[in-house]
Amino acid sequence: MATKRKINPERVYYNYGGRIPPIRLEAKPAALPNGRVDGLPKLITDTTLRDGAQDSRLALFPNEARLRYVDLLHDLDNGTGVISSIETFIYQERDLWVLDKLLEREYDYPKITTWIRANPKDVRRLSEVSQGRVRETGMLASSSDHHIFDKLGFRSKEEAIDKYLRPILTACEYGITPRVHLEDCTRADIDGWVLPFMQTVLEATEGHARFRVCDTIGWGSPDPYVALPQGVPRLIATLFAETGAELEFHGHNDFGLGTANSLAAWRYGCRKVNVTFGGLGERTGNTSLEQVLAGYVRLYGDPGFGQPVLAEMKRMVEEYLVPLAATAPIIGDVFTTQAGIHQAGLARQEDAPGGLIYLAYDPAVVGSEGAERSVVGALSGSEGIVSILNREAEVRGLEVRFSGTNRVVKEIYDRVQAIYDGEYDESVDAWVNYRTTFFQPDEIWRIAVELGAADGC
Repeated sequence: MATKRKINPERVYYNYGGRIPPIRLEAKPAALPNGRVDGLPKLITDTTLRDGAQDSRLALFPNEARLRYVDLLHDLDNGTGVISSIETFIYQERDLWVLDKLLEREYDYPKITTWIRANPKDVRRLSEVSQGRVRETGMLASSSDHHIFDKLGFRSKEEAIDKYLRPILTACEYGITPRVHLEDCTRADIDGWVLPFMQTVLEATEGHARFRVCDTIGWGSPDPYVALPQGVPRLIATLFAETGAELEFHGHNDFGLGTANSLAAWRYGCRKVNVTFGGLGERTGNTSLEQVLAGYVRLYGDPGFGQPVLAEMKRMVEEYLVPLAATAPIIGDVFTTQAGIHQAGLARQEDAPGGLIYLAYDPAVVGSEGAERSVVGALSGSEGIVSILNREAEVRGLEVRFSGTNRVVKEIYDRVQAIYDGEYDESVDAWVNYRTTFFQPDEIWRIAVELGAADGC
């Protein structure tokens, strides 16, 4: 551990009057850590049952859904151990019932951990209800002066350290590893409070404490040139170099950088990244599990994840909780196109020697092998119509097949475009009565039948 840092008695605030916060750049980038010290394995931790459950669209995360989610997460990990843990509450009777049912499963991965309020009473309560089966728990240590003084009302930074240490040491007394959540770390006084606090905790716990670095309001940036405290590479590299502690990154997506910040955190010294499925969480949500999982595969290789389970996880979340964005990467309805040029590429890629043309990867990889590839809208070309007609003919057991040179295809294209054009009303100088929705496959087929498609035209 580096030389013990001194606490800065002055308050450090980042108050921009509610405006979008500026970023300050340094002349040199953050330094990557020693690869020998910060090698694999990198791990993923899940907070869907805790922080994800705080999503403003959810009144309740049902018990059955919580249990089902962990079962699916276990299947997604598929024995790799990369999805190492998931945390849950212990406050209400429903929480304790869910906790007991999860512990009964005796999953190696994800391990069941908890989140408690930062007081010794909650530590004792956890030990009692889990009967020693929970070996790690998270607890807040709000880190920015915005939180230490303005939210919590501490009189000094020393007082905050003394208060936070009590539950941390109590956890150690009960044989529970304390996971200290450095809340609002991307607005904190890193040199003058965060580092002195971490050094104090590591000394008091004989190195057993772990730390979750929280970008609580999403101010973090993945750019290695960005200065402290907002620059995630520099922040993680500094904390790791100065303390050698096990670090975990917890990102929020207020500026759309949750995934980028998380992958950068891995590179610059974090062993773990904390996520929720579909980015569930407060405001814009947390870092998305499925995006980080894909990032892991691209950076470190696929250790054997059960990736097709992602489609079932999406179905479960939408059944019990909330609809997810249709355009969400990995789990959204993202394998469909209406643009003619893209539809042409999709039609040609199956036999293309270079592989996929307009898909980032095979939808079957993430359990979406039945995804609709083409829809017919105002921007569609004949390739999309051909794709739908051939699939509809196959479903009906017909041998007829279509190509872009078929008369029927051209006539369908012309009719579709005429319907989207509508009618010109000279009296108001405007186009009226035009369609604004997609044509369904059965509609396209009905038009084809009217034009003699069943006869192989």
